[in-house]
Amino acid sequence: MIPFPAWLATAADPAAQTGLSESFRLQEAPQAWIIVLLIVPALFGVAWFSYRKELISSRARLTLSLLRFGALLILSLVLCRPVMIERREEVYPAEVVVLVDDSASMQRSEAYNGDAEVRASVSKLTERQDSEVMRLELARLSLDKTLLPELHARGYETRLYRFSDTAIPMLSTEELTGAGHSTHLGDSLNQVLASHRGRSTTDVIIASDGRSNGGTPALDAARTASSSGLPIHTLVLGDTRPELNAVVELVEAPQSALEGDELAITVRVTGRGTSDDRVQVVLLEYVDESGGTRLIAEEDVTLSERGERVVLVAPPGRAIFGTEKRRFRVEIPPLEGETLLDDNEREISVPVSPEKIRVLYVEGYPRWEYRRLALDLLKRADENIDFQCFLLSATPDFPQESSEGLPALTEIPTDRRTLLDNYDVIILGDINPSEVSPDPQRAQEFVESLREFVKGGGGLLFQAGEFDNPRTFVLDNTLRELLPVSLDATTVHGFEGDTNTAFHPTLEDPGNPHEIVRLHADTAVNRALWEDEGGLAGFFWYSPVTRAKPGAQVLLRHPTETATNQERYPLLVAGYYPAGRTLFMGIDSTWRWYWRYGKRYHERYWRNAIRWLALGRLKSGDRRYRIEVPRNSFNLDERITVEARALDEDYRPSERLKLDGVWTGPSGEEHEITMAVVAGRPGLYRASFQPERPGPHQTHIEVDGKSVSSTEFEVVLPSRENTNPAPDPETLAALSTLTGGAATNISNLSVLLDEFPGGEERREPISSQLRDAWDNWATMLAALALLSIEWILRKRFEMV
Repeated sequence: MIPFPAWLATAADPAAQTGLSESFRLQEAPQAWIIVLLIVPALFGVAWFSYRKELISSRARLTLSLLRFGALLILSLVLCRPVMIERREEVYPAEVVVLVDDSASMQRSEAYNGDAEVRASVSKLTERQDSEVMRLELARLSLDKTLLPELHARGYETRLYRFSDTAIPMLSTEELTGAGHSTHLGDSLNQVLASHRGRSTTDVIIASDGRSNGGTPALDAARTASSSGLPIHTLVLGDTRPELNAVVELVEAPQSALEGDELAITVRVTGRGTSDDRVQVVLLEYVDESGGTRLIAEEDVTLSERGERVVLVAPPGRAIFGTEKRRFRVEIPPLEGETLLDDNEREISVPVSPEKIRVLYVEGYPRWEYRRLALDLLKRADENIDFQCFLLSATPDFPQESSEGLPALTEIPTDRRTLLDNYDVIILGDINPSEVSPDPQRAQEFVESLREFVKGGGGLLFQAGEFDNPRTFVLDNTLRELLPVSLDATTVHGFEGDTNTAFHPTLEDPGNPHEIVRLHADTAVNRALWEDEGGLAGFFWYSPVTRAKPGAQVLLRHPTETATNQERYPLLVAGYYPAGRTLFMGIDSTWRWYWRYGKRYHERYWRNAIRWLALGRLKSGDRRYRIEVPRNSFNLDERITVEARALDEDYRPSERLKLDGVWTGPSGEEHEITMAVVAGRPGLYRASFQPERPGPHQTHIEVDGKSVSSTEFEVVLPSRENTNPAPDPETLAALSTLTGGAATNISNLSVLLDEFPGGEERREPISSQLRDAWDNWATMLAALALLSIEWILRKRFEMV
């Protein structure tokens, strides 16, 4: 339960209290100057002159004159009608508005090593000696431990607001999340001032790092407060030393991988307050769960405001013992005097499947692509692949190729259950689907089973050829549906170009190549391999398909030839359907790469393609379950939606109404989530949640208490909040100066409290009542007493 401190009890009750006060007034008295300059001297003169001829001592004369003057004064006061005024009024305690920055930059942690006084105050507040403390934590502690209790003790009511792009009322600081995607200090201040207009608000306190990055300028809002006579006091949070900061941002990392995969991790390195300093970016891989690491890649970069993109490649490796993932850390060394250190490194975790990929390769005839792929790579070179091949042109007694330990196929399996149970990837070579089986019904069953196979997460590769693939697919709606490219009459006519001149395909995104076409870690070398004459051997033939389907990704294009839509022909296209993956390969001569480079790049390309296609099935421990997030990096202010797919034992969509899952945050804390089935989509489940802290997160499906599929992602600060997260004490000080408030930091909270002396409540009258003060025995007795004393003294002085 969230604690409910004493100061909050008053703050939560806005009702005014009823007060009673009394005051004295001369209802019919003349102006004060007449009384002082005329009436009082005249009364004293009358009293004095009445004894001027009496033969008595001066002392006696003065005494008697004063007694008569007192009696005359009482009578004069009665003539002025003295009254007591009794007032009944409402008493409104003074209100103090407290705005607390709740933007993502408040998640920053700092050590405060450059200021001993602030460091000591931070340690006192946190009651620990941590090297770094989050700004949001300092805001909570300074308010809960010091400011709010003190204001309550001095009679002030507090109104709390958290703000990022807008101000939101809150009951306690426990509602602070630090998840706002931007900071609109001016807008939030204007909003609060408008909502408190006409109330008994005396002061505004802003606790923030001061870095406003949008909306109305903060100083314009401060001028509004100044015109209303409201002082703004500011408390700056964060290390205010001049910023010198190097930042590592994750751009892209694999969401999952297979054992033996080469992994490319892309980061952007930027520097603020630097002058072209060079730093070394290193990629470390964890070797065990105790935190031991080994260096696997490094690059030198120049720090600049615009940033430099760096691709670090992890060589093939296995998961950490006892886990199913490879963990990495990208880091750069701290700069001398750097204040923000939490963004100098990024941790990446990539789930790794230890299972072998099971491949079915169906080919029409023994072309050279088949010989290199089936005989050299699949059969001999890759221990992580189990394959079976079926060559349609072979005689019935021909022993079909297969991995060692697997039986040779005697016919192509055509039913969906067999395909789903035994294979992760199917490669369709240059075949006519109607020739898969002598039985037309089985041939059609094979095509329909391919669709179910891909829907179940399988990978399907279309390897074009000069005769049938994809020309004979034009009239088959099922295969056209699975293809990531659109087929038209151009495809039916086939290739009509020059077969005597080789061409080199161009990469669609050479600066950030897809993992299938990333044959070298250096992007410049990789591009030269694909596109230059001195690189990989070129191609003489291609399959002319007009365009990629919406949502598909083109990886390679023809360097010059264009289709009817004026776009260059796509040669390699990757797509999704819907849980599985498809790949169209419109070239058929990768075997020629052996002539210059041996098997090196041929094997790497085909391994990349097969493994990418297999990930839809192998990224989880149970092939019937799969959980995914849309991407591997999210902003802290985003709500994350996870999507799960589940099949029953027959590999048909599950009839369950929900799936149970667990979401794990960066500190290891676990949260249960329930994924509900999507209406009208059996077997598809979704859930969403809001992360609370940046860092690596993981979510997985649980069935019978066991994790059957998992995925990982990173939560980062929003880009606007991350652009310049350094505190801006100058802006906060300007707000205070403009409005007559106080500006301070965490070590001088007393300066802020000195601005609140107490006794500033507002009173509004309800009713008043007059009561004559002279109409009583006391007035008459006072006058008689003075006259009696005068009479007795006159007798004593023997006066008439």
